[in-house]
Amino acid sequence: MPIRLLLPGDEGRLDAYLARHPATSMFLRSNVRRVGLADRAERYHARYAALMDGDGAVHGVVSHAWNGNLLIQAEPDDAIGLAGFHLAAGDRAVAGIIGPLPAVRAVQTLFPNRPLLKDGADDLFDLPLSDLKVPAALTDGTLSWRRADAGDIPLLSVWRVGYCLETLGEADSADLHARAAADVAAWVAADEAFVVTGADGVPLSMATHNARVPDTVQIGGVWTPVALRGRGLARAAVTGALLAARDDGAETAILFTGKQNEPARRAYLSLGFRIIGDYGIVLLG
Repeated sequence: MPIRLLLPGDEGRLDAYLARHPATSMFLRSNVRRVGLADRAERYHARYAALMDGDGAVHGVVSHAWNGNLLIQAEPDDAIGLAGFHLAAGDRAVAGIIGPLPAVRAVQTLFPNRPLLKDGADDLFDLPLSDLKVPAALTDGTLSWRRADAGDIPLLSVWRVGYCLETLGEADSADLHARAAADVAAWVAADEAFVVTGADGVPLSMATHNARVPDTVQIGGVWTPVALRGRGLARAAVTGALLAARDDGAETAILFTGKQNEPARRAYLSLGFRIIGDYGIVLLG
């Protein structure tokens, strides 16, 4: 099948394909719903290369996003060809590879000499939100959750830097601090950042909706300062983000975490999540 760039007007045929892979295509589906198929150097924008049959149906896609990431929903061999299509353009650096793990590993072979900031084989989880198990600390009033507001941005920006250093393997820099602040401000403006607090109202942990379509939410950006860990705070922050999504009409939640991150895995399983497969996040130096 030929590869072609998707253009405004192709959103429906793309989503018809992606909707058949709901757990591994949340970034792609969410980005298209936010900004369509336009390609500008702005948040959520991307260039989309797709395999298409003679009837115009999509059979695989790789987008090259505004931030340099290749976002994949395709079979491994197809993903190589689609990623190569983007590389042939030569006008945008590749920062990372994200998608189903077998396809990510296949595309990773195109970059044999790039150092790795993160070489992530993650567990992929889902949860019907009707089955969410709310921690006792949120039901007995020990902890509370709320959407983050503008006053939280300075603190959450510091936390976001910590997340990027620890989880994504990034180097500390002025650019990182600027990107972290911009990310947090965008999440807060979109009502997609959540904090859990104690009785004094001071934020103790955070979580975000990092992708969203009407019936499904994907949770990410979960962070608790090191000194506050081991108290169930991240579990409560994730729960708050899930309750907000459920109130907004979502029926299913998706998230992923490193296979070696045992505290996070235990926390998510305790909320009712189940492991459904593998996900890949490779970040290139």
